[in-house]
Amino acid sequence: MARRTNRSQKDAGTAVSHRTGPLRVLVVDGDPRSSDQLSEVVDRGRFDVVHAGTLGDARAHLDRQQVDLALIDDQLPDGSGGTLADELGGLGSETQTIMICSHATFAAATRAVRSGATDVLLKPLKNRELAERVQEAATRHEWRRRERRRVRRLRRTCRRLSQLRSEVTDQVDVLCKDLVTAYQELAEQMQRTIQATEFSAVVRKELDIGQLLRKTLEFILNTAGPTNVAIFLPASDGRYTVGGYINYDCADESMDMLLDHLADVLACRVAKMDEPLHVTTNPALSEVLGDDSAYLIDSHLLAYACCRENEVLAVVVLFRDQSQPYEQAATDLAVTMGPILGDYMAKLIRIHHRHLDNPAEDSWDVSG
Repeated sequence: MARRTNRSQKDAGTAVSHRTGPLRVLVVDGDPRSSDQLSEVVDRGRFDVVHAGTLGDARAHLDRQQVDLALIDDQLPDGSGGTLADELGGLGSETQTIMICSHATFAAATRAVRSGATDVLLKPLKNRELAERVQEAATRHEWRRRERRRVRRLRRTCRRLSQLRSEVTDQVDVLCKDLVTAYQELAEQMQRTIQATEFSAVVRKELDIGQLLRKTLEFILNTAGPTNVAIFLPASDGRYTVGGYINYDCADESMDMLLDHLADVLACRVAKMDEPLHVTTNPALSEVLGDDSAYLIDSHLLAYACCRENEVLAVVVLFRDQSQPYEQAATDLAVTMGPILGDYMAKLIRIHHRHLDNPAEDSWDVSG
């Protein structure tokens, strides 16, 4: 029976905090005069008093309806009122309990406190004392109900704040990733700008194609580190020829044959690509060069075309052993140097043509 009462009180507990109207008072006493006396001393518009003569009647009533205040006699016809007080107090509900005792003993007071009662009254009940104690219990009930509502609001707020914190954390993570990406892109742009400025300063005064290629090769070495590098120039028959190179780790007797092979096979393919070619594995190398990849087996390859207005004026090829992969600075150089070297190659071609058209001129016009 106690378990059924607990469930009933718990089911009603959610609604009581939002209920308005008189406080529901249950007087559990074998003598009905207790409830009559209470009805006389309290404001009937504020208190709705119900009487139960036994534990069974009280539990039946609690199964049907939640109460705000319970006055329970310690000695009932079918058992101890402390048992019912235990059931009410064990719920952690807002119900206030006042025990009614026939004798003022320490043991009776101790039992009342342990059962969860908030006050003790002695029989015979005095009107003034009864009214004051019930009013105090009603005040405690209202305060406790407000506190529970406040706790529920705080819990809802905490759940919402937790959800918002999770959303903000996700947004911060996205923002941090965006900032990292933006910083990396900015760093790459700055690096390319520095490279472009340095390379332009190195070659801008060169009017000889040989000196231009030599300084270009030196700049590549300073940026990429020790490496094999060759610059191929377009020939009149649509093929490519070696314009200049640096041999880092190839056998001297095989270098000429390797350069001729790269000029015939690789340079023309790179010239048709819109982006630099960066190959780091043998399967990828085989996919690009087919059977001709045997010449560069176990090598890292970086190649790019130098263009001016969609016209390829040079192809740069770097390669070295896979144990020395190219760092980001070398790959950035491929993006930076291609257009700049193409512009300077076009400039030298224009100057050369002007010189041929005006053989009597003592100097070249380099304003273009």
